Amino acid sequence: MDLAKPKLPMTLAKEAALDAATAARQTCGTCGRRYFHCIPLKTLGSCLECYDGTPAGPTSYIAPLVPDHRLAA
Repeated sequence: MDLAKPKLPMTLAKEAALDAATAARQTCGTCGRRYFHCIPLKTLGSCLECYDGTPAGPTSYIAPLVPDHRLAA
């Protein structure tokens, strides 16, 4: 007996919402770095480097995006 309903496929909207939710848990509000792991925002409020100065390895985060500044010529 297979009474289970079929699983709904992942859509672009679902994937974007999931990425936004994950980014909120992985991004430090102080320095703006997005880490590859969830940071303790509720207990510390920021990443360890911003909280107590513990250096983060350069391979543990994605550098914050710098807006593309274009100078008018």
